[in-house]
Amino acid sequence: MEEAKAIVAMLNAPPLDLNISVLEFCQKSPLQLRQLLFGVLSAIVPPQRLEDSPESTTCWMVDSLRVLNYGPSITGRSSFLDGIAAGNHDVIRPLLAWLLPQISTLQKRAFLARFLVDVEIPAELLLAEDMNKLHAQYDSLREQFIETHRHLEGLRQIERDPIKVKEHVSELQTERDHLLSKITKFKCKFQDVEKADELLEAVEEVKSLKVEMSKLVDTMIEQRQALNRSLGKNQKAYSKLQHMKILLEDAHNGSFFDKASHEIQALRFSAKQKLPEEVAAKQVHLHALQEVLCGPNKSEGLASIQSKLLAVNEELKNKRRNGLEKHSENEDASKRESMHWQRAQMGLILANRSQAANKKVAELTECRDKLQRDLDQKSTAIEEVKATVLRGEELKTYVESLRSKSAVYKKMKKELDDMDSEYGALIKNQKLLEEQIEMHPEFPEDKVDQTRKRATAKNLRKMIEEVNNLIKDLRNQLNPQVKELKLLRADLQSLEIEQAEKKQHYTDMCCLFDRKVTKLEAELASSTKEYENEKEGVKVRAASLEKLQATLMEENVEKENGSVSTKIKLKIEQQQEVLREVQRKQQAFKETEHFNSLQMGMMKDLLTLVAAKLSLYSSSSRLPIFSTATSLDTGDTSN
Repeated sequence: MEEAKAIVAMLNAPPLDLNISVLEFCQKSPLQLRQLLFGVLSAIVPPQRLEDSPESTTCWMVDSLRVLNYGPSITGRSSFLDGIAAGNHDVIRPLLAWLLPQISTLQKRAFLARFLVDVEIPAELLLAEDMNKLHAQYDSLREQFIETHRHLEGLRQIERDPIKVKEHVSELQTERDHLLSKITKFKCKFQDVEKADELLEAVEEVKSLKVEMSKLVDTMIEQRQALNRSLGKNQKAYSKLQHMKILLEDAHNGSFFDKASHEIQALRFSAKQKLPEEVAAKQVHLHALQEVLCGPNKSEGLASIQSKLLAVNEELKNKRRNGLEKHSENEDASKRESMHWQRAQMGLILANRSQAANKKVAELTECRDKLQRDLDQKSTAIEEVKATVLRGEELKTYVESLRSKSAVYKKMKKELDDMDSEYGALIKNQKLLEEQIEMHPEFPEDKVDQTRKRATAKNLRKMIEEVNNLIKDLRNQLNPQVKELKLLRADLQSLEIEQAEKKQHYTDMCCLFDRKVTKLEAELASSTKEYENEKEGVKVRAASLEKLQATLMEENVEKENGSVSTKIKLKIEQQQEVLREVQRKQQAFKETEHFNSLQMGMMKDLLTLVAAKLSLYSSSSRLPIFSTATSLDTGDTSN
């Protein structure tokens, strides 16, 4: 009851506003419950081109729940589908209890799923170049959508209330007015000071130099980090390339021909031996049945027995047909609807992609021309510079030189900071002296102080010139390194593209493995159900045989005619042969079930091995990259 009350309260709340009581909810029929669940799901995931048939609505509801990542404890997919189709309370109530509290988050998830769900494309279609390009374009557009969505979410988090923003703006305006008043006072005080403009210009130059030095340091750090990343990615890509080369060599060797020869042998065996034997056995069985059916009825007892046998056989066939039809209808309906839905989606996606591709051909040609121009410019720049990528000992020496330069830079920065502090102290002393002069105007100025001030100003100018020269030298030294970093960035972009293509190939292979596993599971389930149906049929036939034997015994006692008894014995032998054939089918079903279970285990072991290899590969490729990055960032203590 508490669960029902909570569900009703959430149904009556916005955005649904259904105004339902608890009694009405509890007294709802299965069809009404199914309609209610459809309404809730359509409020979260708006349906697109939905048909009126109940089978299509159930398929849409299951697909939408899969998109929303609904993962409760379900015993089986078939039972869950049957519960939704029949409007079972035990299936629909937990669904409503899960959906209603998080409608807003699920709406957002459904909106994102429209643009982020992987489109299932068969491997045969991906072999075509146009299809592969379209798939890559789809992946790139999806990544752009993810980045823009993240940026939008960040902007939404940063947004503030307009009242607070206005208050902040008013505070900034008051601060601005206060600073303007201070600047006017400062200018009024320094009107009478000699060479005040030169001192202010020197201070501004020092500040601008500090800003430029800080920017250069930041760019140096960023370029080091980019270099480390590019080296790591280069190593990963090189190792992956070697691995793919080994795989290609193995594939080009005799393994392909061995597989093809095994398949050809299996097909020849099935065509020459297996299929002819099965056809001959069926023909023998058919001839026997035709002889029995065409034979004349010699007595009324035989006619009654045959009528009973025919009635029993018809009942058996009807029961088997009903069971198989129910099973096949439940599975075929779900499969056909899913296949129809997937094909419709594939057609729409392919049409949209073809239109987008036709529209973007002109843009791509323009981009190609631009890229060719940039490539020509960069090739000319490379020929002029003729820079090479440093590796091994050369890279170590380069890093040591950078460390020494950074030490020199730190020393110069300390000296500049000291000079700045001295300059600030001198300005303060100057202000104090001016105030004292204003207080005592009769006291004459000392010539010694003026000479000292002139000497300090000259020293300051000399120091500023030296700092300017040092900055120019550092810039000249950093120019070739910046060019090398640009080249490394271009290599990095090409390696990232190759990595994305290989990642896409890996995801395609994983999808193929998953499809094979699902097919095997479906075959296993169908074989087990057929085996159970055959078992039940055998039991029914055994019971009918026992009844027939009892009737035969009674007729043997009543009648002493040898012809009737022989024909009844023949009938019994035929029934025994039918029983033997059924037992053979049972054994064949058992063997196929065992083989399918073994194949499923092998597929699962293969998937676990692939996952373990990938994890080992990723961990082994990250360790050397991390060691190089840490050595470059921290530096050796011995040096």
